Amino acid sequence: MPDDNARDPERDEALSRSVRDGAAYSVMTGAGESYLSAYAIHLRFTEPQIATLASIPPLIGALAQLFSTWLHRRWRIGRGRIILAGALGQAMSWLPIMLVPLLWPNDQVAALVLCVIAYQVFGNIISPHWPSLMRHLVPERERGRYFSRRTRVTTLVGFAALIAAGGVLEVFRTHTDAMYGFLLLFALAAVARMISGYYLSRLPDRSPRGDDIKYGALPLIPVWQAGIRSTPYARFLFYYAGMCFATAVAAPFFAVHMLRDLQFTYLEFMAITAASVLVQFLTLNGWGRVSDAFGNRLILAITGWMVPFVPLLWVFSDNFLYLLAIQALSGLAWGGFALSAGSFFYDLSGDADMAAPITTANVTNALAAFAGAQLGAAAVLWMPDWAHSDHAWSFEYPLFGVFLLSFAARLAVAVIFVPVLKEVRQVRRASPRRVIFRFTRFSVFSGVGFDIASVWRPREQRRPVKAGEESGGD
Repeated sequence: MPDDNARDPERDEALSRSVRDGAAYSVMTGAGESYLSAYAIHLRFTEPQIATLASIPPLIGALAQLFSTWLHRRWRIGRGRIILAGALGQAMSWLPIMLVPLLWPNDQVAALVLCVIAYQVFGNIISPHWPSLMRHLVPERERGRYFSRRTRVTTLVGFAALIAAGGVLEVFRTHTDAMYGFLLLFALAAVARMISGYYLSRLPDRSPRGDDIKYGALPLIPVWQAGIRSTPYARFLFYYAGMCFATAVAAPFFAVHMLRDLQFTYLEFMAITAASVLVQFLTLNGWGRVSDAFGNRLILAITGWMVPFVPLLWVFSDNFLYLLAIQALSGLAWGGFALSAGSFFYDLSGDADMAAPITTANVTNALAAFAGAQLGAAAVLWMPDWAHSDHAWSFEYPLFGVFLLSFAARLAVAVIFVPVLKEVRQVRRASPRRVIFRFTRFSVFSGVGFDIASVWRPREQRRPVKAGEESGGD
């Protein structure tokens, strides 16, 4: 564990590199991954094919984490080498993705699914190792401030990339062909991931030699069995997996509804997508303050009751401004849910090696999301029979039935699991007044400029802090 009493210039430089890695990675996801569904719609994929694209690659990618962890433990391959290989492989996978219509014009569905599988596999082999590497790199007393700062920078960069990408697609759609816009964006995504890989390659691995070898096989089956005995970790795992299942029922089809049913432009699609990201960024500090003061279980409960109503609200209107407001509400709910879930997971894991529980959770969540997406795809096939019919439950759009199914599933998960979640830390007693005060008492942009400037300033300007000297922060 890093020494908390003195600054380590090498470690500080490594942490700045990690922020740069995150910024480059956010460019890839904002300008590339966020538009894969729009790309599939442009290639005229059907709803079940889009559900397949959204569910099978993440599932196989999550299973690749088992192989990645096995490589590290069985063959003692260093975390740094695995992380670098994954980043470079993910960067290279964008090349076949962007060339699918040219190389496989008659098998575009199978080709794109296979290419995105490769993208997910390379990305997921990193997942078990990066948190373990960072756990030994970031001093425990600085983790909250550091990861909050890193998240602010990466979210802001990803938001900017998302907006710029939507503008690029709209320009090409209007003047030539949107396909050229997708080619440009995916090429940018590949370059951004290569830059990310460069900074990842310069992160030192300070894990103790032999760390986590003693944990043996991944505890997938034991954790699932523990769910029957209702251990805190298993209860949380099944709650999160259940919400992944319920969310995946409708998640692949929101883009279809906007671009195909509502005929939104790419700018409108971008704005709807960006609204959620922006609100998550704006409320990050607020949720963090509530988490620090009152624990993560409270936020999981609040947002757990908010999340189910997002797909329900999509049914009431197709007005652009209305949907923009709904996505803002979605960002508020999912921002708090994701932040508290990640912190709750770390609280439950304690000081244990992170690779095994992370892989267990990711595989479980991917299986749940796959099952949910398949249920949604099956529902899409019979929902059109109800749309525009004389039945009392007919829908204006066939996908509305899928949104309602997702609402019912999310609500059921909240009803079952929210009451049994228990806080694992000693926290203050919460009241509505205190929670609202904590949530609203922050300045959103107060630290962002400093965050970005401090990441890119020259190394010689960083002055080591002597032992016992107070360090600045956000």
